[in-house]
Amino acid sequence: MTSRYDISNVRPQGGYIAKKCPVVIQNRVLVPELETEPDLVIQQRMQAGVDFEDTLLDQFSEATDGDHLVLDGNLSKPDLIEATVAAMEAANPFIWNGFLPVDEQGRRTGKPDLLARHQDGYLPIDVKHHMTLNAKESGKTLVSPLDTPSLEAAFELEGFALRPSKDDAHQLAHYHRMLEACGYGTDSTMAAIIGKEGYVVWYDLAEPRWTTRSTSGERKTKRRSTLDTYDHEFSFRLDVAAVAATHQKHRTTDLLVDPVRIGDCASCGFNNVCTPTLEKGEGHPSLIPRIGFSQWRQLQAAGITDRQMVADLHYPTAVLVASKVDVEKLLGLTEEADPDTSIQDLIPRAKKQIETLTNAGYETVADLEPLDPTTATLGGYAAEAILNARAALGPEPVYRRHGQDAQVPRADIEVDLDMENVLEGVYLWGALLTHQQGTIATQPGYHPFATFDHIDEQAEIDVFSQMWSWLKEVQQQAKEQGLSFKCYVWHEPAENGQLRRITKNATHLSREVEDLIQSDEWVDLKKEFEQRFITGGSSSLKTIAPLAGFEWDVDDAGGAMSMIKFQQAQEGNEESEEWLLTYNKGDVEATLGIREWIGDNHDWRFICV
Repeated sequence: MTSRYDISNVRPQGGYIAKKCPVVIQNRVLVPELETEPDLVIQQRMQAGVDFEDTLLDQFSEATDGDHLVLDGNLSKPDLIEATVAAMEAANPFIWNGFLPVDEQGRRTGKPDLLARHQDGYLPIDVKHHMTLNAKESGKTLVSPLDTPSLEAAFELEGFALRPSKDDAHQLAHYHRMLEACGYGTDSTMAAIIGKEGYVVWYDLAEPRWTTRSTSGERKTKRRSTLDTYDHEFSFRLDVAAVAATHQKHRTTDLLVDPVRIGDCASCGFNNVCTPTLEKGEGHPSLIPRIGFSQWRQLQAAGITDRQMVADLHYPTAVLVASKVDVEKLLGLTEEADPDTSIQDLIPRAKKQIETLTNAGYETVADLEPLDPTTATLGGYAAEAILNARAALGPEPVYRRHGQDAQVPRADIEVDLDMENVLEGVYLWGALLTHQQGTIATQPGYHPFATFDHIDEQAEIDVFSQMWSWLKEVQQQAKEQGLSFKCYVWHEPAENGQLRRITKNATHLSREVEDLIQSDEWVDLKKEFEQRFITGGSSSLKTIAPLAGFEWDVDDAGGAMSMIKFQQAQEGNEESEEWLLTYNKGDVEATLGIREWIGDNHDWRFICV
């Protein structure tokens, strides 16, 4: 994709902008002085990435016995570019810390971690401080060993599948285009990431890998290659920057993008700029849970620009759409139909739709008259969005859903479980045991299982094993006493994912874990809450627990601060250890508090449907 605007005055950009929110690129032109510094957690992650690169370079140097060139990263940019070009001209097999010549026409700049000689040019390789592979019995992934990170040395690694990262792939595509521009590209579209596993994991940048919206034809989506998606995203952001510069200078050009709430907003340096705009008036639709950019585009196309307009949509129509009824087509068929015509005669072949409509009380064309054409154009997300908008704008902080029992599952013996982790693994499992004194032998209260030393695979397994033995013992005691048992977590994908990952190489433990999390003794309290109640906003533990009157006993309670405290604890800071234990204890006490709050027989107000 080529730019539609004059980008000649846009300063060359790094590959990161292809994965950045375009509003960030726009704000860096309009109000660069308002961008805030990354918070401590992001700074910590960035430093961890730098440290990982240094460690990997040391490992690579030892493994290759010096068969590579490491350029001095302290050189000025022009000198480093000159040194990189000289190294490529000399056909060095591997070049670390290179800085590629600026692509003036494409407005690109960038420095790949590693360049690997291939044919008469180079392939880009980047280092990332995260996992790049998923264990998969039937999987095959093209990798090279760290001591020979070339495509020629690649082989298929059995039992593993690529853990694809679009951000990583776009970064590689950026370097691929730069190598093409400076004349050191190759016929190959391969590029690689070295992650925490220590393998050189290869991407084919020309392989149709990513599902995107289709702009032509009847298909709604289309698979596109990394190069295609990167070219589109990068060129669009160059256009955004060019138009923003024109707007800044002349104030006569409309900007290309407006703020939309996305997952990255909380950690964005321009959150303080966008949030007041989003919250103005009745609030932007993207403030509604699960309304992302694609849903916002659809709402915008329908002329729906704030939460009140979402709340005013026709809920019964949205429910039918969510139930796979093609309401938009159906209303089109009714335009010339007799009001007494039955739905059966109107769409005789759509058996499932007829059944859904009949069960909802729609039997004739006349019954369809209340349905709303605007709501009918929206996707299946609209029904939940309408309820969330009504809840967000209503006077109550929490509403009860219709048709749902307000009570959550309870048991004689209850355990609230929560884990704390960093990139290296889980260092703390905290369990809160609740039962009547004397019911079982294990004492009620908070039971932490933790290490605050270096986290590696063995340390993580040791901590898990302590927790798991304790949990299974409590479960067994309940069974022997003929008592019911339940273990509660908040948002089970987090705990489930870690439990499965930690035990994947231990068959008996893996089976035990799976048996528990698939049973009715394992309860995702967040899911139970969302099935029964609606707030119109976040359902995070830190949001819901205060509604139940719960407060944490530490300042800045949250996963971000816990990462900083863990680093301090590793350095021997006992106060940070105590903070982490108190914070984790608060998490499990919060889930118990929510459960008891729900069970207090409040006169919950029902959400309007």
